[in-house]
Amino acid sequence: MRLAQSQERQFRRRSMLSRVDGVPLAETFLVSAVVTVILIRAYLAATGYPQVGGDGLHIAHVLWGGLLMLVGVLLMLLRLGRPVLRTGAFVAGVGFGFFIDEIGKFVTSDVNYFFEPAVAMIYVVFVVIALVLAVARRRLQVDPRTALANAMALYDQAVHDPAATDSRREALMLLRLADQDDPLVPVLTQAIRDADATLVTAPTRWQRWRLASKRTYVRLASTRWFAPVLIVVFAVSAAASLVFAGIALAEPGDITVPEWIQAGAAVAAGALVIIGLFALRTSRLAAYRWFERSVLVDILIGEVFAFYTQPVSAVVGIAIDIVLLLALRLAIRQEAGHPHEPGRTGVLPLGL
Repeated sequence: MRLAQSQERQFRRRSMLSRVDGVPLAETFLVSAVVTVILIRAYLAATGYPQVGGDGLHIAHVLWGGLLMLVGVLLMLLRLGRPVLRTGAFVAGVGFGFFIDEIGKFVTSDVNYFFEPAVAMIYVVFVVIALVLAVARRRLQVDPRTALANAMALYDQAVHDPAATDSRREALMLLRLADQDDPLVPVLTQAIRDADATLVTAPTRWQRWRLASKRTYVRLASTRWFAPVLIVVFAVSAAASLVFAGIALAEPGDITVPEWIQAGAAVAAGALVIIGLFALRTSRLAAYRWFERSVLVDILIGEVFAFYTQPVSAVVGIAIDIVLLLALRLAIRQEAGHPHEPGRTGVLPLGL
């Protein structure tokens, strides 16, 4: 009896395969939630905290959050494909931001939206999610069975989407990690390799835009000035972060806890950029990942607390961070597996 139960538990563990792109999708959810909270608070402060409803009714934005989370979940449950997963993660993240922003109402007897500890509670929730994702990224192991399952999940997009060159590249990498004795592996590999010849349908407008953006990136990355400009942009970013931290800590008077946290986040973001600048000498991909960590630190920590001291600058800062993050995600997708990057064999782009 005990042996049977042990075998059943082992089978359940083995049957719970990991998504190789799970952490990036969850990061999309987290970042969209953080940005939503900041934008909601900025909008409400600018408009005098209006209420939707009337005649004794108040439609709290937690309800819109629940609706958006429902839409995001239904998208991921009812439709196939990585683009739908990204959209669902984004929509669900926005909904979670609407939901968590009203936590003060649900932990106080007087339904107090302005309950001061609510800010810390929201922050703790975001930090816990970020820590869980960091652990999940470190513990991700792509064994042959996991590799094959993820390659099969990419198959439809890889063989039918003319713009899905990154998905084809990733699927082939995963198939190289799969059990080569499995009869599915050579069939899937050949079908994906032949995809360019079998894609006879005209690409959609969205697919044409994706192809154009990838070609533009490749052309830019091949120019002489690309790396120097990249160094200047992020060197200025690191210097600005460190100067901000120095000014914040050097100001006379008492320094509040949010200001301490902002300064710490600025130092951490600057340090990550400096590490990335050193990594740039040997690997663009490694440098981009350090830059991405720096932007995430600023979004998840720095700008969250900046909003409560300088709302306008926080909104501007979050907008800049989102643009940088989107650009870095595109660059990482293109650099992963690109031939000019040393030591690239078998590197997975992880669905970024």
